Amino acid sequence: MVSPAPITPATNQLAYKRQIASALMKKARRQQRPLPTRRGGNPLDLLTWNCRYRQQLRPGEWFDLPNHKYLVDMFVEVAREIVYMKAGQIGVSELLISYALHACDQRSADVLYLMPTNTDVSDFGQSRFGPALEASPYLASIVVGASASKNQRGADKVTLKRIRENFLYLRGGSVGNDGRARQLKSIPVDILVGDEIDEMDERAMPIGRKRLGHSPIKEVRQASTPTYHGVGIHAQWEVSDQREWFVPCPHCGKWQQLDIKNIVQVWDDLERPIVWHGQEDDRAYIACTKCSKELDRLAKGEWVPRYPGRSVVGFHPTKLMSGHTPLLAVVLNFNTVDETSRREAFNQDLGLPYTPKGGRLTVEDLRACEREFAHGPVDYDAGAAMGVDVGKLLHVVIRARPDGKGERRQLFAGAVMNFDEVGRLMHQYQVATCVIDALPETRSARAFQAGHTDKKVWLCHYVGTESGAKKSGPVQWDARHGNVNADRTWTLDITFSRFYDKSNILPANIRGVVDYHKHLLAPVRVVETKPDGTAVARYVGDADDHFAHAENYCAIAAMRPTGWAR
Repeated sequence: MVSPAPITPATNQLAYKRQIASALMKKARRQQRPLPTRRGGNPLDLLTWNCRYRQQLRPGEWFDLPNHKYLVDMFVEVAREIVYMKAGQIGVSELLISYALHACDQRSADVLYLMPTNTDVSDFGQSRFGPALEASPYLASIVVGASASKNQRGADKVTLKRIRENFLYLRGGSVGNDGRARQLKSIPVDILVGDEIDEMDERAMPIGRKRLGHSPIKEVRQASTPTYHGVGIHAQWEVSDQREWFVPCPHCGKWQQLDIKNIVQVWDDLERPIVWHGQEDDRAYIACTKCSKELDRLAKGEWVPRYPGRSVVGFHPTKLMSGHTPLLAVVLNFNTVDETSRREAFNQDLGLPYTPKGGRLTVEDLRACEREFAHGPVDYDAGAAMGVDVGKLLHVVIRARPDGKGERRQLFAGAVMNFDEVGRLMHQYQVATCVIDALPETRSARAFQAGHTDKKVWLCHYVGTESGAKKSGPVQWDARHGNVNADRTWTLDITFSRFYDKSNILPANIRGVVDYHKHLLAPVRVVETKPDGTAVARYVGDADDHFAHAENYCAIAAMRPTGWAR
């Protein structure tokens, strides 16, 4: 999007404007709905405003929609909530900047623009906002600086810009261990924009939504290059109408989505490209799925929703749509077995999430653990361990001690309403050690623990959340306070390894336990590199995973030194 236009205003300003107008304005007016404003009026639509006032995004870089036709409907769409699951450098961030400035200028709206960190906010001011004003005399004229008259509220700060009578708040998405984001406090706004939410603290956007208050506009835009399945922007995309870009074949007329599978013809066993269309000419092209001839990937296309009617609109722009991305470079980025490089190719080029091989359990892994028995107490001393994950419901898992083959039989898995039912299950299954999620309902868990003076009930704090005991080591027991402090990644590794090696056996009817499989499949193990070069493993995921943590607390209970052995 930020490339020189074929005709520039410097050579022929009128021709440039006509080029934009003829290619786009008819479509821009298609089914335009009125934009809500705080004080009424008839604002310019975003595309018209952008063509008129942001012909240059920054000095020397033109607003070039003819070469990026997929952006037109993204500018035209006025749904209350829109999700952009995008490839890198595809034009969405510039769209969001225009959207925020346009809202302040034309709709009398205050906007909260969230970025991952305070450093990103500072960089935004220097690399995006300042150059945007420099390239547009109109924008420069409506931004009120610190030197405003005494009758005007001026604002010329890194984190606050005044545009006419309204404000653009630029904030980093950091959230403290206490769950508070002080930089977002007391900011009543009409519109919330989250840019690169996958790099942001996952709690930032929900906190930002609370700032919309009673605004009549209440619009939300979320954009990011995805990372992993079920996390961040991909989780938001899953609940949207999921629009994909379709173009017609110039030879047979078939409409189809642009897909890497229609470039690469043969992959090797390690999923690297071997044969692709255009290889003999040292290039790559997308072939029609019907006639196999070359598609014009820059043709005028249409966004087609997978789930029409959903209130959240979702767009998925990729580098396959951009004329400034050589397709051969995209293909060659997949010629690697390095998981980090493969993830970058999926994320940055295709705008798709990528789960590393072996990074999460599969349905096949769980089914391989099934045996011919049913849930229920056994007639021998099972020395049972219990794990309880606390939420709206209490998710409970109970397992017996390892048998002679090292298998840990699951005796119970289910969700109950309250701690009275947990107590009944403890008695029914003769539980030796029960470990309960200490957060977020610490008071209720403490009250339940106080009713068991035999040291059977322990409250677990994952390392980095809140600590009962400050000692080192993956699992530390604090008998004085009834706490167990556990390394989240280390213990989850232990728990999931027991499904991989089939020692955590499951009853034949486990599929009848609502959400059990779904919760066990949610966590994704990833290895990320810190700024100092250190590789760190952690589990990520936005989907519900209560049974996974109940299994983990159960595994921790089995590690109690005075209980039964691991």
